[in-house]
Amino acid sequence: MRPNFMAVGGYDGMHLIYEGLKKTNGAGGQALVDAMKGMSWTSPRGPVSIDPQTRDIIQNIYVRKVERKDGELYNVEFATIPNVKDPVKAAKSN
Repeated sequence: MRPNFMAVGGYDGMHLIYEGLKKTNGAGGQALVDAMKGMSWTSPRGPVSIDPQTRDIIQNIYVRKVERKDGELYNVEFATIPNVKDPVKAAKSN
């Protein structure tokens, strides 16, 4: 079974909290938020990081098409747009 976007979001969120708590020795609060800013890791969705200005995720966008393989439908990537920030949040932070 392949993970859906909700499962990947849960994985990324828990990874971020876990690594942030390790960096702060469990301090929590503002120390945790500050430790998460700029953090990066390899997610099931590919390379991701936290934008220090907006505290939003920066990720690759994968352009896909649906193809049938062995009788099942699969999303097949044919292009990648790297390091995409949320354009609305990025514009507001400038």
